[in-house]
Order: sequence, then structure tokens, then C-alpha cells
Amino acid sequence: MLKALRVSILLFLFLMLHISASTCSAEKMIVIKLKDKTLEFYDAGTLIKKYDVRVGKKPTPTPTGDGYIYEKRKRPVFRYIDPPNKGKVIKYVTLGSGKTIKVPRNKMRSLGFRINGYDTDKYSIHSTNHTDTIGKAISNGCVGMRIEDMLEFYPLIEVNTKVTIEP
Repeated sequence: MLKALRVSILLFLFLMLHISASTCSAEKMIVIKLKDKTLEFYDAGTLIKKYDVRVGKKPTPTPTGDGYIYEKRKRPVFRYIDPPNKGKVIKYVTLGSGKTIKVPRNKMRSLGFRINGYDTDKYSIHSTNHTDTIGKAISNGCVGMRIEDMLEFYPLIEVNTKVTIEP
């Protein structure tokens, strides 16, 4: 009886490992390349889409390593991180052209990610209406995408999608 139980447990573990290994190759994955300032989206190992993005500047870099998407947010609220407005909601932004506009919250999206096991909500992949910053290392560590790119990308992503950030 004990031998049959051991065999059953071993068979179960073998099947679970085999199933896990076979499903890994079919997973969705995000690869962010900081040097190139690009975000690549893969499904089943096939490149589906590549986007130009902005990334963290030297004093506040985007972290590198492996992680996952832990949260999807529609209409995220962005707050100032520096005094004198620290903590206040950002309602208006000045574009690179000098024009000030209201933040289009109804079009904003955010994907919170965790890298290297750090349990923090500090970093996300989010929409930006500062299109002049795309392709630059200028953020406080987040990855920024054009609004129209994020609106296309957001529905493709699920919570627990793998994220790899390369230098």
C-alpha cells in the first residue's frame, strides 16, 4: 500500500513538472530593453509587437531583472513625487511643445510590475501624454508608453504575465 502511494505521488509530481514545462513555452512575456528603449511583447515565443518606450534616468533607473505583472489599472491616478506638490494628484501637464493640457485619465492605463522579488508598487508600465519623452531615459523608474500604444497593448496582458528587463 505504501509503495503504491509513493508511486502515485512520484507519477503526480512527474506529470505536474511536465505540464509546467510544456506551458512555459506558450506563455505571454514582456521584454523591456533599456539600452534600446523598447518593449517587446511575445506570445508562445513569437514576437507579436514592439513599442518604443521611455525608461528611468540615471538617478532613478528602471530596475533590471525578472518579474511579473501584479496589477492592471484603468484610469490610474498619478501624483507628484517631489516638493512642493508631493502627494498631490497631477491634473494638468505641460507637453514638450509648451502646451498645457488636462491629463486624459479616461485613456490612461497602467500595468504594475515587480522585479527580482521586491514587493513594491513603485514601478509600472503606464501611458504618458508626453510623447516627446518616448525613446529617452527620463522617467523616475517607470516605463512610459504612448497612450495609443498602451490602449492597444493593455488588453493583451494578464496579471502574472512574465516581465524581463534587460540593461
